[in-house]
Amino acid sequence: GTMTVVAGPALPPGASDEGEATVEVSPNRALPRPVTLAEIKADAELAGWDLVRLPRLSVVPVTESQWRRVISLAEADG
Repeated sequence: GTMTVVAGPALPPGASDEGEATVEVSPNRALPRPVTLAEIKADAELAGWDLVRLPRLSVVPVTESQWRRVISLAEADG
């Protein structure tokens, strides 16, 4: 994979729901190219992602399918 979990899962301060657990990750390799926020916003598969819907959040959940789509975009020619 492209990431390895290096810490966690842990609940952030003030969190009370296991669904709010976070993990710290480290990249295993660089992506071929960056995927811009504009590309993510323009992609129909990512339109419902909290990163697009709630842009003021500093941490957003990422599903496996969303992550695979980002990787796919990074490996495309742009």
